[in-house]
Amino acid sequence: MNFSVYNNLPIGQVYAGVNQSIPAYKPARTYSDNVSVNRELDRLLDKRVITDMINSNPAILTILKNNNIKPVINVENFKNTTYQHSIDTRNKAIGIYNFLPTDLKSEANIGYIQKGAMLHDIGKVLIPEKILNKKGKLTPEETKIMHLHSKLSEALLSSQNIEPEVLNIVKYHHQNEHGTGYPEIKNTLNGYDINTEIVSLADKYSALTEKRSYKAPMSSNEALDILRNDVDNGNINPRIYNALVGYINNMEKTKEVTNKAVA
Repeated sequence: MNFSVYNNLPIGQVYAGVNQSIPAYKPARTYSDNVSVNRELDRLLDKRVITDMINSNPAILTILKNNNIKPVINVENFKNTTYQHSIDTRNKAIGIYNFLPTDLKSEANIGYIQKGAMLHDIGKVLIPEKILNKKGKLTPEETKIMHLHSKLSEALLSSQNIEPEVLNIVKYHHQNEHGTGYPEIKNTLNGYDINTEIVSLADKYSALTEKRSYKAPMSSNEALDILRNDVDNGNINPRIYNALVGYINNMEKTKEVTNKAVA
């Protein structure tokens, strides 16, 4: 997919660069409600349920065996390192959706977006803790193993009567517009849809602005600058990026007003 990219402008002027006004903020209709989506992840984060998911799909053990990974289920580590990230990714994805221009919003499905965002990293319950919690840079072999979490997430959820559109988000949330992310995708026009684009961008922004074992959290502007480079390189749809900028600006303005009111 090819998108025309705006000229290089300060973050606050992105909308002007594409001759696009900031959409009015309208709360999204949620997938039932946030609590029910959280409960779905909570239900799945049970060793017995995960064991059943593994037994239901032989491909999971094959993936682990082919990559010399012991089949150890790390639910507690997931809850300590990834659970809050899943919630934050869901919240950022809703924010992006709210600031989409009307034509793009009509193509997106907020239910699939919320559910996909909450479940996108569940495969990390099978990634070794020493890799997930490593404080330094991952080796090429460790990176290869870390990248398996997308496939593992989709494989685990495939037995749970989850919508194909949600499974698509889960599997391809580390893809990009050029199809050069992971796992391999044969046709970006079919596999990398707008719902996946939104969750992918929300996931990236959340990861950049969170504290991780290997890095300090970035500021909003630092994260947006990095993501803008991905837009310039054709890996992120600029119109979806603009929606993220609109959402973040709105959040910061709301925070300023609240702080002034408190003061």
